[in-house]
Amino acid sequence: MEIEGALSEVDYILFLIGSSCEYFAYFMFMFTLFRFRIKPRMVATTLLIAFLTSQVSYITRLSPEISEFSSYIQLVLLVIWLCLMFRVPLFYSVIMIFAGFAAGIVLQGIVMSGVMFFTDLSLDKIQANDWILLSIQILTSIFFLALSRLLYVMNWNFDFVPTSHRADVKISGTNARLLGTIVLGITIGAAVAYAFRDRFDSYFLYTCILFFITLPVFVYYLLRKDYEDAA
Repeated sequence: MEIEGALSEVDYILFLIGSSCEYFAYFMFMFTLFRFRIKPRMVATTLLIAFLTSQVSYITRLSPEISEFSSYIQLVLLVIWLCLMFRVPLFYSVIMIFAGFAAGIVLQGIVMSGVMFFTDLSLDKIQANDWILLSIQILTSIFFLALSRLLYVMNWNFDFVPTSHRADVKISGTNARLLGTIVLGITIGAAVAYAFRDRFDSYFLYTCILFFITLPVFVYYLLRKDYEDAA
């Protein structure tokens, strides 16, 4: 959601609700994908993180100098919180957060494209209406949670994230390729954000294309790492 100046109280609340729903679903997907046991305390912690991250999203988008990079600032913050709050080793935190981030962009791109295809709404009209944006964010969250349930039922998960907060990780082979894919995707994404900082429609299109291409490559290396670690 693009923000120009401080929002009214109602718009601010709508922003927090939509953003928090997305972040909560994002974490539930990520935990399911990497076979975490989701307990009530974890859900409560995730709700807190979702709310705090939404506040960070709001604050960073208010500043014209950094608003284009808000998503990437939050990405770093989420990695730190995953390490501290859930005691996941740094390397695996980066993998998990990027998995949710890339899947989230692709899924939101599909939802937004579907809404524009089946209605007469343009991207500008969607951006200008906070209630429509909220509806899209909630719809994206529902799809994210449904996808999480599908992963759980079909047992489409990865087992390689260690339960201990300490892990001996060698950045070579598949690990190096995973990290390289992440760095390349984030770098190009940030460059696209800067290049199209005044043209949200172009930024949205090229970012979706970027992660549509990146995600299959990333999943391939996830599968490869899962197989290698199990061998």
